[in-house]
Amino acid sequence: MTDRSFDPNTPFEAVANCARDAIIILSTDSTIQYANPAVESIFGYEPETVIGESVSVLLSDADAETLLEWFDQYLTTGDRSTDWGNIRLHGVCRSGETIPLSISLSDFTRDETTYFSGIFRDVSEQQRRETRLTELNRLAQDLTDAESFQDVCQRTVDAAQTILDHSIVSIELYDADEGQLVPCTWASDVDELSDEEQLFAAERSVPWNAFVTQERTLLSDLESEPDVEHDETPLRSVYIQPIGSYGVFIAGATETDAFDEATVDSANILVGNAYSSLERVDREESLREQRDQLADKTASIDRVRRINTVIRDLTKALTQAGGREEILSEVCTRLAASEPYQFAWFGSVDQTDAEIVPQASGGGGNGFLEEISVTADDDGFGHGLIDRVVDTRSPQVQNSIYQDPPFEPWRQAAIERGYRATIGVPVVYQDTFYGVINLYASEEYVFEQMEVAVLEELGETIGYALNADERKQAFTSDQSVELAFEVTNFGESLLGLGGDSDGSFELENLVERRDGTVTMFFTADEPEADDILEWLSKQSQVLDSRLVTDRTDDRLFESRLERSTIWAQLLQRGSIVCEAQTSGDSARLVIRIPRSADPRSYDALLEEWFDDVELVARREFDEPVMAPEEFEAELQDRLTERQEEVLETAYYAGYFEWPRETNSKELAETLGIAQPTMSRHLRSSEQKFLSMLYDDT
Repeated sequence: MTDRSFDPNTPFEAVANCARDAIIILSTDSTIQYANPAVESIFGYEPETVIGESVSVLLSDADAETLLEWFDQYLTTGDRSTDWGNIRLHGVCRSGETIPLSISLSDFTRDETTYFSGIFRDVSEQQRRETRLTELNRLAQDLTDAESFQDVCQRTVDAAQTILDHSIVSIELYDADEGQLVPCTWASDVDELSDEEQLFAAERSVPWNAFVTQERTLLSDLESEPDVEHDETPLRSVYIQPIGSYGVFIAGATETDAFDEATVDSANILVGNAYSSLERVDREESLREQRDQLADKTASIDRVRRINTVIRDLTKALTQAGGREEILSEVCTRLAASEPYQFAWFGSVDQTDAEIVPQASGGGGNGFLEEISVTADDDGFGHGLIDRVVDTRSPQVQNSIYQDPPFEPWRQAAIERGYRATIGVPVVYQDTFYGVINLYASEEYVFEQMEVAVLEELGETIGYALNADERKQAFTSDQSVELAFEVTNFGESLLGLGGDSDGSFELENLVERRDGTVTMFFTADEPEADDILEWLSKQSQVLDSRLVTDRTDDRLFESRLERSTIWAQLLQRGSIVCEAQTSGDSARLVIRIPRSADPRSYDALLEEWFDDVELVARREFDEPVMAPEEFEAELQDRLTERQEEVLETAYYAGYFEWPRETNSKELAETLGIAQPTMSRHLRSSEQKFLSMLYDDT
């Protein structure tokens, strides 16, 4: 049969010539006796060149030896040790490439000679499909364990390199903040092609268009695409598939026409699995965030409930406290006793010595205050958190003391004592700043938004208590101190009226109103009244002004001032402004305070407003700051707040002068009430005041 001459009408030859599989007939010594034309399409050999050669020319050495052993065993014993219907061996092409084969063998006898016939089928594509299906199934199982977008993308890219027979694979995810696709995971070959880890240089290129349109894109020759610049990508063919709203999957090749239908189908299944897994991870992440938020909110509510309980107890204690020291001591002790707080201290600002002075503490300080020194320099107090509280008058939080390098001495001392988080809370009443409550906790991230808000309210409550104590001391003190200051930098105060207008300024009186604003009565001799009113209208602290009377020697003005002014703060703290007048470039300011009050706190308050302030005189008096206690208490008990305000404003506005400096209409406008209402309040207050003088009550 080594002669290939045949009758074309022979059925065997007709079938063999049309077959896609290689049909080979072997002698018992494995010599090829016949080969059909398909041998060339599978192995690369022309049939004539292999006839007379050993079958080992078409098989790997090991598989050829195995096949010969099967033949010998069969010829000797008649036993077939394997299924000859589907033998899996490895073929070797003329190019040297190894291919998987499925061989179906049979034997026959002709002219008393035994031969073996075999159908050799290239199962590369079948095996590739099997590998793809196996890998896709494995990926689907692996993706169930993925816990993040990064993990899903990495597993998908790794599988794609096996499934698609392409090593240039990348996944880009949509970044909503940036508004563009950002590389998430890519194969190592991408690094060799691009320094930017992106296969397309332009942000709005082929991958972006596929993402926006949500359409699969297969480009077999990128150089022929009119919308793709020549230097935009190193790829020559590409397949891009959107992964829903998450991003795009990119598979590329440096040669054209690299993607057949089977590859595209496999990629579709691959991306479908990735999309499902990304959705699952997204849902699980959302659920985790919701659970974490719920847990955080529950913990925050528990902490706020706890701190609210502490504040309720503190409020009761503050109403019964016997003075400033007891107020601050109660606050620090009770706060430090509430977990997870460990230590609390209160510090006031001493402008004279430029430092924060600790005045009370509670809890396990373990020498903390002795170890730190909060002294000011050009950059502040050297304690970043306290600096911010003093500057902003708002709570400042450091929820993880460990996170920042502990260069500041206070931070090192805090870490050594087990403090993990801290907050500075301003103690303020209206616009009077008393100091800072510094609170330290043993846990990180304790001071969340709700807790900070509650502690801020506590700071205001403490400020109210301190202010109430100051007023009480001013009301009950039998002795007072008069402090005289020289001011040479007027800042934004009305004392600047004298300097800015080349005139003079002299305070007549201050009236504190119920809304916290202050009505100031003052005289000024120059310049013209209209010019003074225009100057006043440009001052941010002045709400409104009017000329009360235009006397020959001076003019009396009335201005309503913001509650944040120095004048309001002095009244809020229980002091009396006895004198305030300008003379050239300087001004003299005299205030009367209770003897129990700390003069340094008033000095610090004036320093905040006037920068250049000097205490030039101090005198002590054996009399209270205010009128005799019994008379004033009785009067205030009889008058309503509105009646007292009307009576006091009328007096200082010159309503009782003759001739009157303010009529009833103008007085009503000043008070912001109707004229009949003002008259009724004024008559009632006059009757009550006079009854105290003349009635036997």
